[in-house]
Amino acid sequence: MFAKKYLFFCLFPTLIFAQEKILSADFDGDKINDKVYLDSKIGAVVYQLSSQKFKKVSSDQFEDSGEIFFYKAKNGFRVSLNQMRASNAYQFRFEKETGKMRLIGMERYEFGPANNDGSGESSVNLLTNTYIGEWNYWDNHKTELIKIPTIKKKMVLPKAYFDNLGNAFSTYINKDTSYYLAEKKRLYKE
Repeated sequence: MFAKKYLFFCLFPTLIFAQEKILSADFDGDKINDKVYLDSKIGAVVYQLSSQKFKKVSSDQFEDSGEIFFYKAKNGFRVSLNQMRASNAYQFRFEKETGKMRLIGMERYEFGPANNDGSGESSVNLLTNTYIGEWNYWDNHKTELIKIPTIKKKMVLPKAYFDNLGNAFSTYINKDTSYYLAEKKRLYKE
């Protein structure tokens, strides 16, 4: 029996770690610690605020996404989803007017395929509507990876909340990709 448990922990250490990970900090400003964690029973990330009597608020946006990590942020928390060659992160902050955790920023990075075409990272601050992209493309003529100059643009997305993210991330990725492709087309003549 010990050998089976040991083998299971060796094969799936991050899965076990992610399921038991709990972030505890004061997110709603009442000086009582709140919680963010992966609830393996319902297969979703959950937060519980002391000011709301620790009622469970869940989001189905984060399930089956690889490794999940939670981090304390300056004014809230971050949920980071790491996959093999990519990662997505969401940042939330308590909004007193609605009593909800509002999505205030998103980030992502990708390594791209073996030649790293399309590799890089980007972020959007949803409070200032500021997008910054640091991307690369593979130049077939020079046979080298070329860094695209930093892309800074305005990106306006609708307000989104932890329990109702809707298509916020897919909208961000679509706009991000269009910015990257436009810059690549401008710089690279096949």
